[in-house]
Amino acid sequence: MKPMIFLKGEFRKLKIVLAEYPAISQIHVGVCENYHNFTSRKMFDQKKPYYDLPLLPPKQSLESIDLLKALVPASAALATLSATAEHLPNQAALYQSVFLLEAKASSEIEQIVTTDAKLFGSESSQKTLDPMTKEVHRYSAAIRYGWQDAGKPLCTPVIERICSIIRDRTVEVRKVPGTALKNSSGQIIYTPPDGERLLRDLLGNLFKWMNHNDDIHPIIKAAVAHYQFESIHPFTDGNGRTGRIMVVLYLVEQGLLGAPVLFLSGEILKDKETYYKLLELTNKSGDFFPYLIWFVRIMKNAALRSTLRTNKVRLAMQESKDRIRQLDDNMYSHDLVNALFRRPIVFANQLVKYGAVGSLSTAHAYLRKLSSAGLLIKANQRFNRKTGYINISLLDALSDEIDLS
Repeated sequence: MKPMIFLKGEFRKLKIVLAEYPAISQIHVGVCENYHNFTSRKMFDQKKPYYDLPLLPPKQSLESIDLLKALVPASAALATLSATAEHLPNQAALYQSVFLLEAKASSEIEQIVTTDAKLFGSESSQKTLDPMTKEVHRYSAAIRYGWQDAGKPLCTPVIERICSIIRDRTVEVRKVPGTALKNSSGQIIYTPPDGERLLRDLLGNLFKWMNHNDDIHPIIKAAVAHYQFESIHPFTDGNGRTGRIMVVLYLVEQGLLGAPVLFLSGEILKDKETYYKLLELTNKSGDFFPYLIWFVRIMKNAALRSTLRTNKVRLAMQESKDRIRQLDDNMYSHDLVNALFRRPIVFANQLVKYGAVGSLSTAHAYLRKLSSAGLLIKANQRFNRKTGYINISLLDALSDEIDLS
């Protein structure tokens, strides 16, 4: 765990935290000599481009007892999630569903809504006609690109590519002025800075700070980086979705997660009004603490729920293995179970694609037999003219997030 820095005069309060959180002994404590008060911030006007957006690192100290008390359980929850996901027999079973769930929730924050049946009943953005479902699939593809294919730390080109995948077109830092964020009543609540060169300089400063090895805990850095990215608002559209992907990828880069299995957007969606209000408050006041404490707690809650979900998926896989062996030991294989658990709706061609069977006819026979035994339920609708079967065990494991009714 990376060391934390505290201001002189905080040590008396720290004793209270040490008493309440024995695990805090794992965090190294130092002294911050250079404290800058945030009250020196220039006047903020939400209707004018925010050309005075401060560079990182923040001038405000990022250490407080309240923030530390939120950080300790959040860090522990992320560590537990990472270890739990790592020991899942088939991690793809978790990744596929979590990527799509995260994509759906993050898109809903931006008012892009699709149904779970449409989402899990289509295999990719190319294989669905519904435009909202296409957007959610592209978000999932963007997560996968940033995790497995980018080949470099987070930087402006990587973020441009992630946003391009989300929007299904080439996206670069915006050149045209006039971008403004409005609330549901049409009132301007924030006007980001304009000018491609300035925006690229701000992004360069952001990623340099994110990738710099210093004493700030990665969870705190991820939260500050998300605020800064949304304040820069470098694209004409897709900033919120890109910024939330950036947070999870950064946690992976910093070793706090082994894979992007944190269902962060689902937690934000539950309290998105607070999310937007705290971003706005931070812009106006320059005080990071209300936003940081809230965001760190959101991370903790997301990690706890994601761990619970991971354990439920693991138990469901083991139960299905046992039931398939009892049903027909000749049918059973690891590849079959893995294929059944890639997503809640299963199709015959997927069993062939993932090596569970050698032909479509065998795949159909297996699915019918599993359905007769009660392991699967035949869907009451067709998906792109294909018959789908619902994996009851996986659906139960994800029941808090998925509704296929």
